Amino acid sequence: MKQSDKQVYFKEAEEEAVKYLKNKYELDVVITNKELLPEMALDSIAMEGHVVEQESQEFTISYDYADKKIENFGMSPAIKKVIIAKGYDPFSE
Repeated sequence: MKQSDKQVYFKEAEEEAVKYLKNKYELDVVITNKELLPEMALDSIAMEGHVVEQESQEFTISYDYADKKIENFGMSPAIKKVIIAKGYDPFSE
């Protein structure tokens, strides 16, 4: 994959992850790390981040750039507690 394509996918993945967490759980988040997963296995970008100004409320999430969808949301106990306190079930689709 060309570097320019990679940057486009990274930008798209970050925007989609931020939008997803805002719309689904009312969370304002920042992405702190992005990694392109091996192309021969997956068309995905793995990301790590946390809630704005709450670094203990960490999460991982991936974005499938071929199918244009969010996948594999993982959460720390701190962010899970916040999501539940807002009245959401973090384990429902």
